[in-house]
Amino acid sequence: ETIEESDDEAAGDEYYGAKMSKKKEKKRQEQEARRQAEEAAYETRRTKQDRYEEMRRRKDEEHEAEERRLEEEALARKAKEEQAAALEFEKWKGEFSVDAEGTTENEVEDGSQGLLSDFVEYIKVQKCVPLEDIAAEFKLRTQDCINRITSLENMGRLSGVMDDRGKYIYISLEEMKAVADYIRNQGRVSISHLASMSDQFIDLDPKSQ
Repeated sequence: ETIEESDDEAAGDEYYGAKMSKKKEKKRQEQEARRQAEEAAYETRRTKQDRYEEMRRRKDEEHEAEERRLEEEALARKAKEEQAAALEFEKWKGEFSVDAEGTTENEVEDGSQGLLSDFVEYIKVQKCVPLEDIAAEFKLRTQDCINRITSLENMGRLSGVMDDRGKYIYISLEEMKAVADYIRNQGRVSISHLASMSDQFIDLDPKSQ
């Protein structure tokens, strides 16, 4: 083997080695690019997941806060109604008397509470009743009767209207809803038209006890 042939062989080996090295480097670069792309995709997914979880956490917190607010409002409303009922009950205790001798305080309270329920039930059964008749039935002045009805409406125990003829018309919540639904379906409705249609929504016939 001549020196020239040896040099050619060495040059060939060097070329082949450089070519293999380039292939390896290219493969390494491709693997690195693939790894970086996978990492970027994973990071994107994780960021989206984090954002979703944060959004869900905030919604849960808002929902819980809204539930707490509604619960607190309901408790406050109930406390207010109970306070109003207690004040009204104290007024009624003075209006009605229990004639039996030796009556205890608890019996007086039970009797007054029963009369209050009787008052409400009487109006609901009569549906449309003159205020004077209510006053006579429960031995009250007409103005006191009006005051009691107003208080009971504020407490949510009664719902209705007093007309200009001195009558109280009891309107149930179902009847009020029927009127509201009619207005919602018809759009703008005049008072006169609504009044002419009232007999379709409000039953003014006395109810049997």
